Amino acid sequence: MSADFVKPETNKRYTIMIWTCLCIVINYIDRVNFGVATPTIMEVFKLNSTQIGIMGSAFFIPYMLMMIPTGYMLNRFGPKRVMGGALFMWGLSTMATAFAFNFGTFFATRIAMGIFEAPGYPSASRVTSVWIPNRERTFWTGFFDGCARIGMVFAPPLVVWIIINWGWQASFVVTGGLAVGMGILWQFVYFEPDDHPTVSKSELAYIRQEEVTDDVGKVVKVPPIPMSRFIFYAPLVRVSLAYGCYLYVWNTFTAWMPAFFIQARGFDMKTMGLVVMLPYLTAILLELLAGHFLFDKWYRKGGSLTAIRRTGMSISLFGSALFICLAIMVEDPFWIVAFLTAFAGISGFGAGNVQTPPVDLSPYGQAGGFSGFYAFGGALGSFFAPMATGFMISTEYGFEGGFFLSACVAALGAILYCSLRYDRLTLRPADQALADKIAASGVYK
Repeated sequence: MSADFVKPETNKRYTIMIWTCLCIVINYIDRVNFGVATPTIMEVFKLNSTQIGIMGSAFFIPYMLMMIPTGYMLNRFGPKRVMGGALFMWGLSTMATAFAFNFGTFFATRIAMGIFEAPGYPSASRVTSVWIPNRERTFWTGFFDGCARIGMVFAPPLVVWIIINWGWQASFVVTGGLAVGMGILWQFVYFEPDDHPTVSKSELAYIRQEEVTDDVGKVVKVPPIPMSRFIFYAPLVRVSLAYGCYLYVWNTFTAWMPAFFIQARGFDMKTMGLVVMLPYLTAILLELLAGHFLFDKWYRKGGSLTAIRRTGMSISLFGSALFICLAIMVEDPFWIVAFLTAFAGISGFGAGNVQTPPVDLSPYGQAGGFSGFYAFGGALGSFFAPMATGFMISTEYGFEGGFFLSACVAALGAILYCSLRYDRLTLRPADQALADKIAASGVYK
């Protein structure tokens, strides 16, 4: 791990990852759009917090259910077709939100969004697994995870500006159009490493430096692992539940932070659109700096993946719990923004590690299936977050009760993340015959 590797002649992996990260930016611009427009939609259509919470969870029901099928589709068709098709369809679904006119029609568009946004993160993990070696992986997984926060940074001021000037419907048309355009473009810019027209042999060797290869440099792939094997692989199950806790916390604030500033702390719309950028900018900065200068450097100097992942995620989630509690204890606008910015920053500090478990645990080329299962666990937490928080807000406990609950979930997630080893799944002898049969069938070719 600490060896010095010869620099490759090309760096096509960076171009591929930048395109992937742009897809995630658009994914989150479209996803956060609804949260930013929530105060306006509530006022125009006379919707209450419980109804908005139900609509938030309506997004995550199909999002959650689509994760394991998404893993299969990635193994079967690859990220070019899966990511491209998803971008195009979630863009159309976002645009359709502009024509919603009551609770039922908003509910329907949120379901459609959940279906078609589901492949975003598993596709990015699958791309990372075949294009990025371990010694660069924390930074790049942190980069595409941080791009979700970039989407959150751009969405509030962009959506607020569009709403003020053109109305709330225009915000969905504009942001959905970005996804449709990228879905078409993705078909022309993405390639698998072996299919890329200009990647060098030295870069392929660099990418695969820690994989088992044959005499001609081809990766020796493990036969497709039966779903029944990794579904019951204890480290994957536990880390997926931990991811559910992480996304419960993050999606609570994605869905409810704009409304918290306006309804609970008296911010106006323009001020909210500006101050809500600060937490996301801080999260992006700390995620990228920690991923590159701390966690990847630690790995190159001989650190184990288990120690790195445990440290990063325990700091991220225990720190989140602390700053959430501090934020709900104060009334002064300066300290509210300061503590929520600190929450986002500490969350981002370790979050370069949050998208790596499917890649760490899966054999080469099978991160799609693992990512689908991992994302299913994350979506489970995401599903409960808006609804549970919306319910708490509608009671006498208010925003403070909903946010305190998320702090408790953060502490649970920290315990789960730091209590397991990040070892790759291998086939047991009893599984080999079934795996060979699946491989011989040609289903995954």
